[in-house]
Amino acid sequence: MTGRSLRMPPLGRSDSIGQVSRFHCMKSQKGTRMTTTKLSNDVLSIAIQDFGAELHSIQKDSVEYLWQGDPDFWARQAPVLFPIVGKLKNGSYTYDNETFKLGGHGFARDQVFELLESEDDEAVFELKTNKETREVYPFDFRLRITYKLIGNQLTVQWEVKNLDDQEMYFGIGAHPAFNVPLENGKFEDYRLTITPAQSRQYIPLNPATGVLDLSQKHTVDQSEFALTRELFKDDALVFETPEATEVCLSSTANDRSVKISWENMPFVGLWSPYPADAPFVCIEPWCGIADDQNTDGDLTTKFGINALAHGKKFKARYTITIN
Repeated sequence: MTGRSLRMPPLGRSDSIGQVSRFHCMKSQKGTRMTTTKLSNDVLSIAIQDFGAELHSIQKDSVEYLWQGDPDFWARQAPVLFPIVGKLKNGSYTYDNETFKLGGHGFARDQVFELLESEDDEAVFELKTNKETREVYPFDFRLRITYKLIGNQLTVQWEVKNLDDQEMYFGIGAHPAFNVPLENGKFEDYRLTITPAQSRQYIPLNPATGVLDLSQKHTVDQSEFALTRELFKDDALVFETPEATEVCLSSTANDRSVKISWENMPFVGLWSPYPADAPFVCIEPWCGIADDQNTDGDLTTKFGINALAHGKKFKARYTITIN
C-alpha cells in the first residue's frame, strides 16, 4: 500500500540525593490507603505508589515532568496496563468456553503491589494472583515491576511469570502522561518525534468503542507530529513498532524534553484527551493492544496477545530519558 501522512498541520521538591523514603498519602480512587516510595540520584527524583505500582512523580531541577492526575481531565498518571492493553470488544473475552468481563487496560492499575526491594536508586514491586484477579482472569501469575535510576534515565522493567499449569495469555503496556508544557510555553509549542524516521503501520481506533479497525490499517510516512487538540480527535494514534523505537516530546519554547525508548515492544499509542484542553500527552509503549472490531472474543487468538508457557518468564522494558 502506498504510504501516506495523517491529516495534521505542519510543525510550526525532591528528596536528598541517594535516599529512599516511604510515606503514607491520600486514599486511592477505590479508597485504599496508598504508600509512596521515593527514589533519587544526583539528577532525578521519582515517586512510585504501591497502588498500581504507578509512577507518581519524575522531577529534575525541581521541575515536575509527570502529569499530576487532575480528575477534571484524567485522574491517573502512569498506569501499568495488565493483563490487557486497551479495550475489549463488548468489554469481555472468552477462554476455555467461559466468558469473562474485564474493563479497559485490565486490573493491575487498581491493585496494591507489594514492595519487595528498595535501594537508593531502585525499587521492585510485585503483584500475584488473588481472589479479585481470579474473578476476571483465569491464570495464576506473578508480575514484578522494577524502577531503576541511572543518571538522567529511568528504566522500567516488567517481568511476568506463568505460575499456572497451562499456557497463559496476556498483554502488558505503559501509559505514562507528561506535562505539556514542561516549565513554560503552550501546548502547541510542543511536538512528538518518532525515531527512526521511516514509514510505519498506523492502526485506527474507533472513538466510540475504543477498539481497533484493522481493516483500515495503512502505512504512514510521517514521523513528527506538532501537538494540536485536533491531532487526537479520533482517539489515540496507534502505530506498529517492530523495531527499536523512541518517541521524544520536545518544544520550541525551551530545551526540556522527555524521550521514551524501547526494543521488542510491537506497538505504541500517543494520546491526549479530546476535546478537553488537557495539559499533558501520553507516550505508551505496549506489548499488547485493544481488540479488533471483528474479533470473535477468543483470548487465545486475540490480535497482539502474548502466550507464555508454564513456569516461563516474559520480560520487557522501556527507558524514560529526562532532559
